Amino acid sequence: MDPSNYSHPTTSLSPTAYGTQSESPSPSGGSASDRRIQDHLNRKEYARADALIREKIAKDPGGADGHYLMGVSAYFQGNVGPTISALRKALEIDPRHTDAAICLSVLLNDLGKYDEAKKVFEQANYSVVHRREGVVSGVDQKFAVKHLELGDLYFRYRRYDESIEEYSKAALLNPLHFETRIRRAKAYARKGFVSRALQDLQSLKHEHPEFLPARVHLGLLHYSQGNLIDAELEWEETARRQPNHPEAIAYLSMIRRAREANPNR
Repeated sequence: MDPSNYSHPTTSLSPTAYGTQSESPSPSGGSASDRRIQDHLNRKEYARADALIREKIAKDPGGADGHYLMGVSAYFQGNVGPTISALRKALEIDPRHTDAAICLSVLLNDLGKYDEAKKVFEQANYSVVHRREGVVSGVDQKFAVKHLELGDLYFRYRRYDESIEEYSKAALLNPLHFETRIRRAKAYARKGFVSRALQDLQSLKHEHPEFLPARVHLGLLHYSQGNLIDAELEWEETARRQPNHPEAIAYLSMIRRAREANPNR
């Protein structure tokens, strides 16, 4: 990590992030028929799977799961158009079908249709608004990951306002994923809001003193602003809490070499 370039690696948008290439996600209900369909899909017995899916749709034409599974089957067979049509049909029936929303938005992202993907995702996002405080459900985590990936994508293209917005949504949905707040601080710094970035990292450090990456990145931000003393303090505290911390030791060595080369700093 180069302290002079306060940035972060991004996460690629791919359906494999949700297991949609090796194993089909379980639709709500989990009936014996659904399990048989999934077994056929996992064994690449697509004709048998499609026959069962058509039976499911015929028995329950108002249900979203059948269309969702048809979309999954079409995706496995490489049929992008039918995949999108089936997933859209599932969401038309049930706008809160989170698996369909996530799969469709990821696929649209892979096709470069970023704005459309975001719209699909946000239309379904209200389904996770009401949740128990202090509990991060599996659905919340899925949506948080999606917001995080969108934030990374916006960051990559220097659209920092949108990046900050997506990171904030991810942090709200999954407050236990502290890395999200670090990425948001980086976006603030790149936007020129250094004081806000410092505030974010300071808050994270004080709320979770055991989370050492907050101290490491706070030191990096101080260093990028020429505040060598503050940076050194953060890295020294990191090394005190975790002796032989590789990043802290490397940065402390770097900062001491810089001071030796320029004693006036």
